[in-house]
Amino acid sequence: MNRPSNKYWQNRFEILTESLLNKADRHYAELIQEYEKALLRIQREIEQFYAKFATDNKITLAEARRLLTAKELKEFHWTIEEFIEKAIESSLDQRWVKELNNASVRVRISRLEALEYQIRQEIELLYAKRHEGLMELSKEITTEGYYRTIYEIQKGFGVGDTFGLLDTRLIESIITRPWAPDGSNFSSRIWRDKQLLMNELQKVLIQSFIRGDAPDKAINYIAKTMNVSKRAAGRLVMTESAFFANNARERAFRELGVEEYQFIATLDTRTSEICQDMDLKVFKLSEKQVGVNWPPLHPNCRSTVAPYFEGNIVERWARHPETGKGYRVPGNMSYKEWYSRYVG
Repeated sequence: MNRPSNKYWQNRFEILTESLLNKADRHYAELIQEYEKALLRIQREIEQFYAKFATDNKITLAEARRLLTAKELKEFHWTIEEFIEKAIESSLDQRWVKELNNASVRVRISRLEALEYQIRQEIELLYAKRHEGLMELSKEITTEGYYRTIYEIQKGFGVGDTFGLLDTRLIESIITRPWAPDGSNFSSRIWRDKQLLMNELQKVLIQSFIRGDAPDKAINYIAKTMNVSKRAAGRLVMTESAFFANNARERAFRELGVEEYQFIATLDTRTSEICQDMDLKVFKLSEKQVGVNWPPLHPNCRSTVAPYFEGNIVERWARHPETGKGYRVPGNMSYKEWYSRYVG
């Protein structure tokens, strides 16, 4: 039987991982645009706030904490009703919907609180998109990573055999299961990031009023805070994507009886020392530990793994296709053809 070299597997799985992580890059580029749109809307709200309440282009903290007049309170309630409608339509966090409902009947509210509600609505909408986007990306990477791994191994040996299919419920259970050392999943990390951002924005606003900042300066501080959150979002997207790409690979390895794997680092100027030291080391799949000998080893980790068959060709790969136990996988069979025939 033709046995592909380990160099072959390294090359194929590096290309596959790069393809999957490119999806994460494109998703993050779209997420950056969402951050920029949210910042523009927050900027307009702050500018309108200053236009309405500022004296000499400045607002003191005492002025910001003044209660809304009866007319302003009525306008605020109208705005909150619009927020509630949008929150329900966008499936925002029910805790936020409850807060909005409570705000809709409040009779005493300050100018600062009204502004904070406006900013909070933008953050809730932004983070709902973050969560939905990462959920869909994780599903896509998990599904494609699993089936492409099986395809690559079967094509490499020219022989295919039966394998389990992923259904929607299984995929959702995979991507919602906590894997990080702190026991959290990406949903809880996104929620935590949202709380941190909102707390920081509130602090920045109050400090701006204490200093008597002009609106452009206040907006600049807000933008810096949003940029910190944006970078954190990027780390989360890339790290979670790396985990799900490799997690899908592990499932495919176990499905096909792969017993050993080789750690493959992406060697360039950005490669961490720990990944450089792990490059080409071979481990038993039964001893795999995420963050120790299985990627990701750190945030933004781009390392991957490949099957290792040196002296360890599982018997199923020795089956001759003419025995009827399996099927041929021609070298010119594309992934789409294979998927259509054996998956979809």
